[in-house]
Amino acid sequence: MTRRRWLGAACAAALAFLGAGCGGDATDGGEVDLTFRRAQPSINTLDPAHGSDTSVNSAMSLIFQPLVEYDYTARPYKLKDGAAERWEVSEDGLVYTFHLREAYYVDDPCFGGARRQVKAQDFVYGWKRLADRNVGGSGEWLVKNIKGMTAFAEASSGTDSTDYTIEVEGMRALDDRTLRVELKTPSNQFLWFLTMCYMAPVPPEAVAYYGQRGLTDHPVGAGPYKLREWRRNYEMVFDRNPEWYGWQGVDFNADEVPFETIRYLIVKDASTQWLMLLTGQLDFLEQIDRNNMDIAIDPDMGLSPELQARGIRLFTSPTLKVYYLGVNMDDPVLGGNRKLRQALNAAFDTEAWERYYRGRVEALNTVAPRHLPDARQAPFPYAYDLEKARRLLAEAGYPGGIDPKTGKPLTLTVEVGNATQDTTESMELLASFYARIGIKLELSVNTWQALLEKIRLRKAQLFLMGWVGDYPDLETFMQLFISRNQSPGPNRSNYVNAEVDRLYDLAVSSHDPAVVSRCWEGVQDIVLEDCPWVLLHYAKDFSLVNERVRNYLPHNFPYGMEKHYRVRRR
Repeated sequence: MTRRRWLGAACAAALAFLGAGCGGDATDGGEVDLTFRRAQPSINTLDPAHGSDTSVNSAMSLIFQPLVEYDYTARPYKLKDGAAERWEVSEDGLVYTFHLREAYYVDDPCFGGARRQVKAQDFVYGWKRLADRNVGGSGEWLVKNIKGMTAFAEASSGTDSTDYTIEVEGMRALDDRTLRVELKTPSNQFLWFLTMCYMAPVPPEAVAYYGQRGLTDHPVGAGPYKLREWRRNYEMVFDRNPEWYGWQGVDFNADEVPFETIRYLIVKDASTQWLMLLTGQLDFLEQIDRNNMDIAIDPDMGLSPELQARGIRLFTSPTLKVYYLGVNMDDPVLGGNRKLRQALNAAFDTEAWERYYRGRVEALNTVAPRHLPDARQAPFPYAYDLEKARRLLAEAGYPGGIDPKTGKPLTLTVEVGNATQDTTESMELLASFYARIGIKLELSVNTWQALLEKIRLRKAQLFLMGWVGDYPDLETFMQLFISRNQSPGPNRSNYVNAEVDRLYDLAVSSHDPAVVSRCWEGVQDIVLEDCPWVLLHYAKDFSLVNERVRNYLPHNFPYGMEKHYRVRRR
């Protein structure tokens, strides 16, 4: 019996043993349970300067309030006011003026007992931390287009302590509630940037009290919830922050009210998360593990009757999570041989891949999910076609997959990080695709950090990688092919094309939507012809939600959305 079947049998047994019903809204004492529970695989920091991980951002978005945020219900996605109640943009798209609402931080010892208002100066300070090389964060790319920020970043290099009195020309707090920002070049993405926790305000008192490294464990925010307890590798507990402006006007005596407490349970194992949902220990499961799809989903891709009977609801939605096989363009075998890279794509059996993932993924026809605005809709020119793959392979100098230098099958190596059983099995499937055209694919397993280091040093030939779109704009994927973003930047394939760079720069600065669309079309055409990736898939979310959770909507940027969830009081 395979492990896959064993897991399915175990889940079926659990369902039978536990019986129907996930538990209601009331506790044993009859009181309504106002705690929302979900699992996260790991969280290692709550410092906005280090917010590069999706789990980290989920936690931080409960604590911090950026200038603008997503309208929860709007599709296509739209922005609404956050810490800024309104803003203006100059005609040339360079100057942004933000007017802050009256808002206050949570009570914290760093304020010495005073009630501290959020000020424009806190955004100036927090954004400087993103550029401070001594802080060593991962968000400098978001602020490097602000006039004078590069000079500030360079001034911080090679010093023991950065001088925050150095002024940044393009960033001014005109008064406590007015922030003026001037960019070096127009950016159609800048307002999207501001939704991210990287861009949250940071009070200087917090750094003075806890130290630059202390914000990892002691976040001081003005968001909808505040951290009550963090037991590393076990759980995080957040309580509703009554100071948050967004609670104004909410009727806490209504039939449905916000959750008073949010619990993040740190659980890495997918099967454990699954069983915790079944036993009522979780209210939400972000994604159904492949091994549990058969027990959870019926043949028509709906929720199984067993789970429906337990008061669980299914929400499906396409994501902005793209997975690809990166090609190191510096590799002597692959980098200079476009026909070989095209052959690798044409040999990738998309239907078999989708069957393996049991409907949880969809094949890519471009380097971004097809539902993103301006994403190419035409078929991928090097989609699965074995005859084309064999022809391209011969044109590449490897007829029948034979390396003429050795007289043996061409051998390629794919690097993966922290290989799970699912990753190992998927790479075995990929190797079987390439065996059809005579190529041997070998698997090299690394830790995640070791994989990143191999990629940074350009020693990886092929590597398994994913990318999650940061905002609903095609640019968030196109930046992965810009020459100045080569590794250790997001362009991990070290792809270089001058025309792609030119079209990219025009697209991010143009005010004409037609020009932007034409530029993105040109970028995709060039990249898809050059094949610096083997296109694998984008993910589809199959989320499970306890019926007691009201007002849940799938969202590609779900960070902090728990503030919109409701629970019935009676």
